[in-house]
Amino acid sequence: MTPSSASTLFSVWCDMLKIVENSSIENAVGLAAARLAGKGLLKPGDVLSQRIPERNTFVRVHIKSGQDVPECFEWISLAEEQKDLHHRIYAARPDVGAIAAGSLTWTSALSRLDLSLPAVFDEQVRHLGVEAKRVGMKSTENRPMAALSNGANAYCLDDLALCFGMGLERLLLNIEILEKCAECFVLAQSAAGAVKRIPWLIKFIANGRLRKDQKEAASRHLRGERSLMKAGY
Repeated sequence: MTPSSASTLFSVWCDMLKIVENSSIENAVGLAAARLAGKGLLKPGDVLSQRIPERNTFVRVHIKSGQDVPECFEWISLAEEQKDLHHRIYAARPDVGAIAAGSLTWTSALSRLDLSLPAVFDEQVRHLGVEAKRVGMKSTENRPMAALSNGANAYCLDDLALCFGMGLERLLLNIEILEKCAECFVLAQSAAGAVKRIPWLIKFIANGRLRKDQKEAASRHLRGERSLMKAGY
């Protein structure tokens, strides 16, 4: 076998390996999208994406009606010019490993009521941050992401809700926490008009644990590694 033939075979083998790996990643993202759509958390037109740090890319899928597992996936290099919201978030937040963007039922209700979700549950603060902030901007606006860089994992824009996770598995849990907390807050706020916040010490401890996890996730992503899912509270 000549050197050129060996080089060609190696190139073909690498391409085949990449195809298999791509298929595995797309399958995981597709199943996650189907799970969230099946629970009514994501709806047609919503978008789910996952950072692939070992390639400095992210893969994105659009939720479509009448389709259990999406079939069309977009692969986008993070080294390219920032063209959309997901790209800008991944660039601004190295801790973020997965993003869900869409019309989440109860979180979107916060936008319509022009409310932020304050710290009302300790699990919320532990995984989402001290506040799901109401941000007065549309997802299509191409302006600095300072408002989305305060370390929280949930935001309410004018036209959609955002939920982040340090990885895809963490995002699946975060989006359920977000919707449950938003539902409780909206209903309680509508009925009572005043909702108690959790004690500052519990908020401080819970948010401190989140910040520690985010720092570790950011470090791993910048090294080209996937973040690790933490067990327990």
